[in-house]
This record gives sequence, C-alpha cells and structure tokens, in this order.
Amino acid sequence: MRKIFLILGMCFALLGSAYAQQTVTGTVTGDDGLGIPGVSVVESGTSNGTITDIDGVYSITVADDATIQFSFVGMQTVNEAVNGRSTIDVTMVENQIGLEEVVVTALGISKEKKSLGYAVTEVGGDDISVVKDHNPANSLVGKVAGVVVTQGSGSPGSGSRVIIRGNNSITGNNQPLIVVDGVPIDATGSNSGGSVYNSTVTGGGITDINPDDIESISVLKGPNAAALYGSRAGNGVLLITTKKGTKGKGLGISVNSNITFDNPMLLPDYQNEYGQGSQGNVPGNVEDLKNSTGSWGQRLDGSSQMYYTGEERPYIAYPNNVEDFFQTGAKYINSVAIAGAGENHSIRFSYTNNKTESMIPNSELRSHNFNLRGVVDLNDKLTLDAKATYFWQELENAANQGSEGILAYVYDMPRSVDIEDLKTYQNPEESLNSISYGALGANPYWMLYNDYRTDRRERILGFSKLNYEITPWLSAFARVGTDVTVMKSESVNQPGHHFYTSGRLTFSNTRVTETNADFLLMFNKDLTPDLNLSVNGGGNHSYRTYEYQSIYGEDFKIPSRATVANTVTQRPTYTPLREKKVNSLYFQASLSYRDFAYLDVTGRNDWSSTLPQDNRSYFYPSVTGSLLLQDFIDPNAEVFNLLKVRSSWANVGNDTSPYQLYSYYNLANDGYLGLTQLSRPSTKPNEDLLPENIASFEIGMEASMFNNRMFFDFSWYSIKTTDQIFNVPVPSSTGYDFFLENIGETTNKGVELLVGGIPVKTGDFSWETSFNFAKNENKLVELTEDLDSYVYNETNSGNIRLQATVGGGYGDLYGTTWRTNDAGQIVVDANGRPQASTDKVYLGNAQPDWTAGFTNTFTYKDVSLRFLIDARVGGKIYSQTNAALISSGVVKETLQYREEGIVVDGVVLQDDDSYVQNTTEISAQDYWGSVSGIASEYLFDQTNVRLRELVLSYKVPQSLIGNTFIQGATIGLVGRNLFFIYKDIPHVDPESSLGTGNNGQGILSYNLPTARSIGFNVNIKF
Repeated sequence: MRKIFLILGMCFALLGSAYAQQTVTGTVTGDDGLGIPGVSVVESGTSNGTITDIDGVYSITVADDATIQFSFVGMQTVNEAVNGRSTIDVTMVENQIGLEEVVVTALGISKEKKSLGYAVTEVGGDDISVVKDHNPANSLVGKVAGVVVTQGSGSPGSGSRVIIRGNNSITGNNQPLIVVDGVPIDATGSNSGGSVYNSTVTGGGITDINPDDIESISVLKGPNAAALYGSRAGNGVLLITTKKGTKGKGLGISVNSNITFDNPMLLPDYQNEYGQGSQGNVPGNVEDLKNSTGSWGQRLDGSSQMYYTGEERPYIAYPNNVEDFFQTGAKYINSVAIAGAGENHSIRFSYTNNKTESMIPNSELRSHNFNLRGVVDLNDKLTLDAKATYFWQELENAANQGSEGILAYVYDMPRSVDIEDLKTYQNPEESLNSISYGALGANPYWMLYNDYRTDRRERILGFSKLNYEITPWLSAFARVGTDVTVMKSESVNQPGHHFYTSGRLTFSNTRVTETNADFLLMFNKDLTPDLNLSVNGGGNHSYRTYEYQSIYGEDFKIPSRATVANTVTQRPTYTPLREKKVNSLYFQASLSYRDFAYLDVTGRNDWSSTLPQDNRSYFYPSVTGSLLLQDFIDPNAEVFNLLKVRSSWANVGNDTSPYQLYSYYNLANDGYLGLTQLSRPSTKPNEDLLPENIASFEIGMEASMFNNRMFFDFSWYSIKTTDQIFNVPVPSSTGYDFFLENIGETTNKGVELLVGGIPVKTGDFSWETSFNFAKNENKLVELTEDLDSYVYNETNSGNIRLQATVGGGYGDLYGTTWRTNDAGQIVVDANGRPQASTDKVYLGNAQPDWTAGFTNTFTYKDVSLRFLIDARVGGKIYSQTNAALISSGVVKETLQYREEGIVVDGVVLQDDDSYVQNTTEISAQDYWGSVSGIASEYLFDQTNVRLRELVLSYKVPQSLIGNTFIQGATIGLVGRNLFFIYKDIPHVDPESSLGTGNNGQGILSYNLPTARSIGFNVNIKF
C-alpha cells in the first residue's frame, strides 16, 4: 500500500502548489551511508509529495513553514521542519515496523495506515522479483495471512488460484480483482482447467505482469477494504504498483539477471523388483504383453523375456526410467531498466526477456515485456502521467494433466521398460500409428514431438492520467485506461494418435478488452486544530468485450498436412462480440479527531448492463472506524508505541455475465437433413435477476511495541453471501435443464494473525522475523428447496465427487469406501476381492483448516539470508494418481502380498442374503486392483510444511566499487520449493491441483511435479 501512495503522491507533487515558495533537495540514506531509492517524501498535511531516485536523492517544492515526512517500509518515519532550509539530508533507521506509514487504499486514495478500520497487507517488490516465478501470484504464498494460493500446474505460463478469506460464490468467480496502477485489468483465463481427463491450465490476469516491473502488491482483504471497487471486489483486491522514474538529475540504469534451474521436487517412490506382465507371469507374445501394461509380472531376474518392441531382452529394472523422462528446465529472465528525469519530468523504460524451459521435453515459454512510463508537469498545477505496456508470450507444448495427460503414460510405465526406447514413437515405414508399451499406443514422446500445441498471447495495457491541484486542500484527476488481450491457440493431433487415429486439429482466436474511464475529486482540510475532514467523490465507466472463434477439423486427407483444408470434417465455432457496461458513482468521507479517533464512510452505486432494468442499479455502503489507545494505556510509551482497535462493515453486490436475461437461439452449422435448425440454451434466462449480495463484518487490533521492535496484527471477520446467481436443476418437462435464479447463502468466518519484529539488532547484525496465521471456516447454509448440493467435479470411475453441500461447505468430498454389511464386516465378491460401497459418503473437505508462514531475515554487514517456511494444515485431497500407481503395481506399496497372496478378512454374500467367512486367496494384483477403486483409501490429508523460499545475497560494498560507473551491485543465491519438512501424502505434492477454477480443487490426477528451483540473481545499477 505504501508504495502505491508513493506513485500517486508523486503525481500530486508534480502539480506543484500556488502556495509553495521553496524548493528543498537532499539525500536519504540508511545507517550504512547508502542512498535509499523509493522513499516517500511528503509535505505533511497535503498530497504534495515525491519519492527518492535510485541514489536516494529527492527534490520537492513546499511552503516555507512546511514539515516534510520521510517514510519507507521497515524504517522509522522521519519528520523534518523546513524552517527556511533548501537542503535537508536524512538518515533513516531500520527499526520502524511501518504502522504509521501513509498507504494507498481503494481508488488510489491515500490514507494513514493507522487510521484504517480494515486489514491491508503489502508485499514489496524484492519479495516478488528476487526469487522469480513467471506468475507473481506464486510469490504471495506464505506471506499474507488469509491468502491461499494454489498453483494450477507445474507447466510454464500456467496460472494460480488466489483465494482471500474463503470462497464466497457457489458457481461464480472467487478470485480477487487485479488492479494495476489504479486501473482494473481483465483476468480471462484465471479460472481454467479442472478436467479429470485432460486439464489445460492457462494463464491470464496477474500472470501477464512482469515481476521486475512490480514495486509492490497490496492485498485488500475482502469487501471491507475494497468496497469502493464495487461488485468486482467482493473477493478482495490485489493492488499492483509498478515502478516509474523519479524527478531528479542524471540517468539511472538497472540490469537484473535471474537464472534458475528446475527439477522435480519429488517423484513417486517406485519399486524395482517386478516388471511388466500379469499375475506373476510375462506373456510370450507382444499382443498379450501390451495388454498387460502393469508391473505385475514375475520378479526381475535378468532372464530373457518378451519386450514390447517384439524382441527378447533381459528382464531387468530401469530404476530411473520415470526420472529420466524429465529434464532440467533452465529459466533465463533478463531485465534492463532505464530511468531519466529533469526538473519537471521523469521517464522510465524497461524490457524483460524470459526464456523458460519446462521440465517436460520439447516444451518452453518465451516472452517479451516492454514498459514505458512518463510523468510531466504541464504547468505548476497540471501533471500528466502516462504508461504503455506491451506483452508477448509464446508457449510451446504445454503439458496437460489428467488421465489422458502426458504423465498418465509416464508414471504408470512398467518398471522393465527403458524410457529411451519410447523415443522411437513411430515407424512410418510400417504404420502411422503410435508405438508404445501398451495396446492403446499412447507414447509421451509422440505427444510432445509429433503432436503439437502452441499458445500465443499478446497484451497491451496503458493509461493516461491528468492531475490538477486546485488548492492545497482540493485536487482532482481524470484517467482513461485500457487493456487489450489477443490469444491464439493451435493444437494438432497427428494421424496415428492413440485416441484420434485419423488426426484432428483445433485453431482458435480470442480477443478480450476492458476500458475504464474514471475521475475523482479529493478534498482534505483541517476544520479545526483537532478535526480533519477528507471527502472524495468520483465515477467510473467500465466497458468490457469478449470475442471468440475457432475451427475444428478431423480426418486428415494427407497425413502430413495439418491444415483446415486437409480435413474431411470441419466444425466452426463463433461467439460474436459480447459487451458489458457498468457505470458507477462513489464517495468516501473520512473524519479524524486529534489523530486518535477515525471514522470512514463509503458508498458506491453501480448500473450494470447485464441485469434487468429494474434491478441493474445497486448500492453498497461501508463504514469503518479505528481508535488509537496507546496514549491512554501507556502514555510514556514504555511498552506500546501504537495500540489500535478497529472495526468495519461493508456490503457489496455482484452482477453476472452478459445475455442472461432473455432467450436467444443457436443456429446449427449443419441442420438435420440440410434443414435450418435452431436450438435454445439448456438454461432459461431470468428477466428478474438480482445482483448477488456480499455482507462483511471485521474487527481487529494492531500494536507496535518496545520502541517499534515488535508488532502484531489480529483480525476476525464474518462474510455472508446471499442471492447467489445459480442454475437450478428443473424437470425436463419444463423444456429446460436449468432455471437461472437467485438462491442460497454461503458464509465465511475466520481469524488472521501477524506477529513479528526485530529480536536482534547490533552494529553489524540484525534479525527480522514475522509469522502469519489464518483460519477460515466456510459453510453453505442453504441452496433452495429440494436441492442440497452442487457437484463441481467427478472422477472417471465416479468413485468420488467434489461438491458444495448444504450444512457442509465448498469443496466437500463424497466418495466410496469399503463395502460392509450391517455388522461392519468387509464384504468381498465370490472371487474374494474387496468391493467399493455402492453409496458415496462424506470423506472430508478440500479447504485447509489453517495456513501459516514464517519468514526470517538475517543480515550481517553486506550479507543477507532470508528464508520462508510455510504450512498448509488440514483439508483433504483425493489422489487419482496414487490410485493409478497402485493399480499398475509400480510403487513400493504393491510389493506386499506379491509372493504369498492374501485372503481378505471379510465375508461373502450368499444367495439367501446370509454371509459366510471368506476363504479365497487372491493375488496382489487382484487385491490392489480392487482397492484402487475404493476412494477412501486414496483420500489424504493436505498437511505439509516446506521450505518455500531461500535467498542468500551479497551486497557489493562501495569500497569495492569505488569511483566506477557502477553505483551498486547485489549477487544472490535463490531457491524455491527446496524440500518438504513434513507431508502426509506419498508420491505427490498435496498443493497441486487440476485447475484454477472452482472444479479444479480437491482432486489430483497425473499432475506435473512441483518444480524445485535453484539459481542465481544478479542486480547491477549504473
């Protein structure tokens, strides 16, 4: 939040003031004597301000009797009276917890953090850009209480699911709004994947933001903090502030190079005692062998046995055949930033090149990011701030997840198969068909080298903003921002593919735009020496569009040509321009009394084009307050430097997608018998649709103690969502499958805690630490009559469902368990094999019980060590991967019963409905094959604790740099996902997911392994 204020504060400062009479310059340094860039320099009581440049130099024009406030995260705020001085140099001390800093809240409105009646957390740019990830959201893991980040897949370019304070909507979006430099951006693609068969997880929204351009990310938690952003901010807001140039003299150049190497963090724990075959035997012919794809053959003894290529080979294990499929994925991210400024202007240009190789062969991401931002004083009152960003990305062969994904044919590979042999995936002289160890013919190298998929994204973001300072206590701005994204995808399955033998292709184009025009009038004045009033009023016009077209073709005429004209059958799809408009007016009134009591009231009214005329206008207010108690409880500041209690209440709405009000018809491409054929959607629209309603209440306490060496921040919140927009199932006699209605109630209640401080600080050494904890309880209170659940996803076999259940919550897992009789005895079939229950029972919920993060930074002179340990505790997850590994006999668990077999301790149902004791012995293959279909056996606790991040950096001292053209340099060893300290589930990462949407949680199915990243980061400033 603070750094967003720095940017807007600079904009206001550039306007100048009719009352400003003196220019003050100086340098802000730390206790090491080095200049500090990005320090907020603000004329107290006004919006006039700037920030220090790369050398810590600043210049500001202020009134003769002004007081200048210097603030920066982790450092003590300094106030200096001008008293006629033209030069003021400041040294900042690194022991300020940061509770008194000025931050930027919703709509870019600056406020003192101590006055806020709700929780706001800021993550600095170094926490995002040093241990780099292509997706900045992944850098929030473990750093913000109440924020749960789930990575969509291990593939480069994929998105993540970000949830703040629980899931509010049953079927709608549950992720926060992304705002960049005050302008909301489109997040198309941020809810993707989820199929248990073939899940594609795309990027979008925050994934397109360059980490090296980020100054900070501020997290506005829930409706209380984000009410002024309206219906889109019911799930909270991620406020991203990007870097820009600073007024001052000279030219600054910064070069950053980040090189990391990715390898699987963990792989399944394989057995290497038994190879391909069935029931302890190795078939003597190729056809039977390929029908026996499991590792259920005889013990691997080196004897000559049939191999899937048709030849006989030594029957031996290839212990590393799965590990050798993966490669070391090198990631090269190089950035250069050039910043220059004069007395009345500043400009910053940056370019970032990213080449990321996947751990999967023949798959990589390439991207280019160009960013230009400039600020210029048009006169002493009017300032122009403008920015343009161009982003281009190409992703080759992103790996799909699920039972038809690439790893389904790698993880289950027999232990006696050499992975090198699979690289011969086709013999065109004999057949076009794929060659593999199984009868299906699925070969991962075919899928990566013969088939292909290319995804391209181009994005342009920009804004232009005019600031006008009318008086020292009244100012205004007007801004227009736009976001245009074009996505092109090409996917080809070549003839001979194991599922699509005649070949198929899909080419698609998507274009998404969003334009926002807004204005704000800002009043801030001391009414009396004890009373300050701040009033802001403004409006916004949001215009969003979506277009999509694709062509599907199958049955290639010429096998080697993947063109539309070369396909026998084509099916085009076209979604014409979809438009959505939202007009808004809003206000905020803030009253403070003697810097002790603060009251804040906001209101916003939206008019949405997607709601019926009588309901399209909806108003949502918020009220927040805070009291500073330290002067009453501890007037001498012996313990408390700050003690604040706060409370807030907010109500926001949520509209829907376009074209949900009135019936429309689809025209078939090829109607029956060539006739024109129309069809209507399966869901009946609702002309009386209401907006969703989200009400939130929050209380909290903050404290800074012992000369700001220790701090804590505690929050309790309650969120209720009603009138949810939902497709209600109806009888087929209605002519529809669903009616679109407002139903249901969902609640989220939880606590958050942040504790930290500086336990040790000496001349050369310091230790800073922080710990955050969050617990949320989600409950689905009601849906509608005769409807008590909503199913999000189900496995291939149907043995487990992910659903929301009345009385339960979002993410309930219902599945099969052991079949038993009324006496609780296990029931086996006539062959002695255990069976799954016919009914599904409640097995658990996919949401974690609580999350935590523990960050420590140790600094000795110019060497710094920072590490983050985070934990996700509780919550259940079903692993279809583990079940398949067991069924195929490739992991160590399946060694049990190999030689001796097993008689299951159970009973057999007789024709007269009586039961007799089971006495039939079955093989390990029969036993584990049956058990693999029982869902409860593969439901695991998500609990895991890991070393998430580590940075060991060395700041090259000025004594070594001397008078060279280099102004500063930092070299660091960086790592992410280094190892697990504890986890419950074997073989896989419990934090993996099938996708980033509502249906992608709680079930694992051949997910890509989490990447362990180790590398270097070098930053040089000229």
